[in-house]
Order: sequence, then structure tokens, then C-alpha cells
Amino acid sequence: MAATWSVAVFAHNEAKRIAATLESIAVAADGAALDVVVLANGCRDRTAAIVRELAQASPRLRVVEIPLGDKANAWNHYVHTLGVAADMHVFVDGDVQVEPGALPALAAALAGLPTANAAGALPTTGRDREAWSARMQANGTLAGGLYALRGEFVERIRQRAIRLPQGLIGEDWLVSVLAKSELQPLAMQPASNQRVVFAHQAGFAFRSLSPWRPADYRVYLRRLWRYALRGVQFEMVLGWLWHYPPETLPPEIEQLYLRARPPSRLKWVGWTSPLRLWAVQKVRGVRAKATARGEVVA
Repeated sequence: MAATWSVAVFAHNEAKRIAATLESIAVAADGAALDVVVLANGCRDRTAAIVRELAQASPRLRVVEIPLGDKANAWNHYVHTLGVAADMHVFVDGDVQVEPGALPALAAALAGLPTANAAGALPTTGRDREAWSARMQANGTLAGGLYALRGEFVERIRQRAIRLPQGLIGEDWLVSVLAKSELQPLAMQPASNQRVVFAHQAGFAFRSLSPWRPADYRVYLRRLWRYALRGVQFEMVLGWLWHYPPETLPPEIEQLYLRARPPSRLKWVGWTSPLRLWAVQKVRGVRAKATARGEVVA
């Protein structure tokens, strides 16, 4: 019996790029049959309408509209609400180009390492792509642009009702931790890179920011802020997962801010340290408001 593959595409206002992304996925399948679901989350443009038009000629393509624009919530919706059954689940950002042959390469990587729960693709564009790829492989960290999870691993996540906190920035690193720790508290099951494999023949491309595009400066500044806040969230999630199993993670990130140990203001992370301090102050501000309302804060 042929292996079954399912592809989840995360799209937030991607009307300009979604058709090209879906075409690249079809090419990347290298003739293999696959089901594709576009998770149009918080879209205010024609993303969903475009997918519905394309689905008229592709019966195994569908779109699911989710009112909230949040990738972690969309990930939960795919894994738990849709409950798709497959031997391999592939996760793709709606603004990337999947390189030809990437999906068979991900499947082969999982088949070649039975202990692996996840397979990662590597970036083929970006000025930092070589260093980024090296960091990914050294740390066993997936990139959200394109990665795959073994079907059996996804089924275990479903059975234990493990969800990513809504509002979490960068679901890829938390999924990486879950894959490397076998869904156990980190104090019991240290993360192992043997549970994440990388397919060097699987790649994904994206448009790099350019100093010649004025609009990109705003995107860049917003990205720096999100990276800083993501880093603070990461510290808090890791602290939680050190002691508790992943199914105990609070359902929303602001609940984690109240229940997990707050990060230090003093940590130095280089020239973006002021942004990190701003992110820490945001977390502490949420905690201060909750305390003022009489809520219990850890």
C-alpha cells in the first residue's frame, strides 16, 4: 500500500503568493499523490477565494478558513480539529517556494532514520542561509518554512491532546523540542538530535528583504521585535517543559506569562538586547495587570 502524505499550508493574507506556493508543492511531490489543506488564518484578502478556484481542478486541494490570524492556533486546528490521517504530515508556509523533489526527500529522510520524529528542509535563499542551515543541523531545529512529521508522532500528539499555546511566535522551535524530547519533560528525557533528521535534497526558497524596497524596512523592524519576543517566550516554554509534560502547557501564551517563571531583565543577547528587555517588560506588564485584578500569578 502506497504511503499517504498530507500537506498543511499556513496562509495569512497570501493572495499574491499562494498560487505559486501550491504549484511548487505539486512539483515538489514528484508525481506522488497527496492531500493539501490551506489553513487561511485571519485573512482579509482573496487567499481563500483563490484556493477555492484552484481546487475546482484539484479535488485533493481544499481551504479551511480560520477567523483568528495565529499560526500556532492554525497548527492546532490542523492536528486536532481536522484530524487528518497520513504516514507523513508536511508543514509549509504560504509564502515559500518548495524546491522540486523536496517531499520525497523528506519521506526518504524519515525512512532512513527510524528514531526520527521529524525531518527538516533547508533554506536555499537568504544571505544567511549557510549559517542558518548549519545552526539548524547543529541544534536539531526545524524551519517553519518546510518540515515534516512522522504520522505516528502526530498521532501521539493527538492522543495526549498536546497543543501549542495560542499566540506563540515560531511554532517550529517548539515542535522541534517536542520531537527531540519524545513528548517528555526535559528533565526526564533530554532533547536528542537523533529524533530530528535533515533532508539535504529538500529545500525551500523565499523572498529576501531588500534595502532598495522602502516597505521592507517596516517588515524588518517588525521581524526584529517578533524575534525578541519569541526568544523570551522560548525561555519561558523551556522552563515549563523542564518540569512538566507538554500537554500541561497553557492554551494561550498570556496564561504562560502568568504561570511560568518570568525571564531575567539582565540577560545580554548582543545588539538586540534592548528589544529583549522591551519584550521582558511586556511579559511583566501582563503579570502586573493580572496582579492588580486580583488574579493569582506564579
